[in-house]
Amino acid sequence: MRFSLRKPKEDTWEVEDYIWLENIGNEHLMLQLKSGSLRLDKGRRYRFRKDILEDPQVHALLDARKLAIREAA
Repeated sequence: MRFSLRKPKEDTWEVEDYIWLENIGNEHLMLQLKSGSLRLDKGRRYRFRKDILEDPQVHALLDARKLAIREAA
């Protein structure tokens, strides 16, 4: 007997649930997130759920213009 490893369709996230955070600063960034550490190299971007904007460190980096928000396409 085989079991499907696919999740039901209603559990999937929509494109509108995501944003891209791009490192526009002159240095690599180390983000200390609830899920662990993440290195975001300069000039690179990474996809996150929109609730990442509630994180104080991310908010401070956005204010310092080291991160930029790019909408998911």
